[in-house]
Amino acid sequence: MKPKVKIKNMKNQTLKSINLSKKLKPYENKWVALSLDHKIILGAGNTLKEAKQKAEQKKRDYVFLKLPPFNTNYVPCSWL
Repeated sequence: MKPKVKIKNMKNQTLKSINLSKKLKPYENKWVALSLDHKIILGAGNTLKEAKQKAEQKKRDYVFLKLPPFNTNYVPCSWL
């Protein structure tokens, strides 16, 4: 399966942090489709399929994010 978007050469580019906490608050424990710049919510749903269907209606490229319940913690494990 080919990716929809080609990855640009990011050499010498500065990544700026984006605070999405207010925008993502209503989507707790859901799948969210974000624009490639991570600034616009293009779709959301309880399932990945539902979020994808809503995002495709916007006719823009997107990435997915699964939001955990906000009352939990996530600690990545690098030793596995």
